[in-house]
Amino acid sequence: MAGARSTVELLRRLVAFDTVSAKPNVELIDWAAQRLEDAGFRCFVQHGDEAGKANLFATVGPDDVAGWMLSGHSDVVPVSGQDWSSDPFVLREQDGRLHARGAADMKGFLACVLDAAPRLAARRLRAPLHVVFSYDEETTMRGMRTLAAHLADAPLLPAACIIGEPTSMQLVVANKGAAGYRVHVRGHSVHSSLRDRGVSAVEQAAQIIVFIGELQRELDAAARHDGFEYPHTSVHVGRIEGGTAHNITAKDCEFVLEIRTLPGVRSAEVLERVRRHCDEVVLPAMRRIAADTSIFFDEIFDTPPLDERGNRSLAQAVAPLCEHPEARRVSFGTEAGILQAIGIPTVVCGPGDIAVAHQPDEYVETAQLERCSVFLDALGRRLSEDARD
Repeated sequence: MAGARSTVELLRRLVAFDTVSAKPNVELIDWAAQRLEDAGFRCFVQHGDEAGKANLFATVGPDDVAGWMLSGHSDVVPVSGQDWSSDPFVLREQDGRLHARGAADMKGFLACVLDAAPRLAARRLRAPLHVVFSYDEETTMRGMRTLAAHLADAPLLPAACIIGEPTSMQLVVANKGAAGYRVHVRGHSVHSSLRDRGVSAVEQAAQIIVFIGELQRELDAAARHDGFEYPHTSVHVGRIEGGTAHNITAKDCEFVLEIRTLPGVRSAEVLERVRRHCDEVVLPAMRRIAADTSIFFDEIFDTPPLDERGNRSLAQAVAPLCEHPEARRVSFGTEAGILQAIGIPTVVCGPGDIAVAHQPDEYVETAQLERCSVFLDALGRRLSEDARD
């Protein structure tokens, strides 16, 4: 495969940028923009409203027709608390695997795109090719939301998008939506010997969580999509914190509620069930004891699902370029639903295995990078031979 070693070296450079979501990514973006400009791309760096955060939007080819877009996020998840065998920001090669934070999710794809860029730019493209590197996908997806707002106002939307999340180079046409909410329960603190005068925020939070478990059973009965590993909309509480001492009724308790929705289901509909239970059952009981109690919901993120009903033509066009053309559905969230919502048909296909993403000693196989490069070259041939979307 042409460029196999150069792809590895590009990945080595990309993982050396510590772009954990809480940190700036602009150094990586500026470096990538320079490489793409050197290859002949026209680059636009869109700075976010948080210092040091930026998106990259680069284009090669004509600008008077709708083109295709290759998209990936530049941020990675933290490594703190994980037991790595080597420095997670230094690429380690072993037995055909390339280990580093972000190697699979998803700097392997970024490396393939950067390596393919000169070859793609050298083609006589009939439709433009856009490259997008976004920020904060792993947290709020704020970067893609910011870029999508810009694209929505542009004279010409891209005709199609391929997001290179790790799918083992299999075509993914649908993914679940993902939303997260911080739920803060404010109780009334007293000494535990006077507990009838107090309201324990921890106990009230526990009651809400029990209801969420009951709600999951209702969701299991309400809708099913057998294309997903877990074929239902899900609700989940993954973190809880509250209280100060064993002999004080807890004044505050906070937990994080996650909702993963099937295509066609809105997270707001599920959240409303939880809110209504709090307003009609939990909060009145709390305020019968203490009027200063409350329950607050704060949105952390809310990303729509990718619905395959909006990308059938694109899937048919991309399938022949994939080694595994059968359509898949995945339960993890991507930025695809954001792009679909502004009218850009989107599918997901990229190198690496999602099962090792976010894990210590995360890796991507060199064979996966090779397959991705073959895929990108095939896409380049398609865009130079056939401008139809």
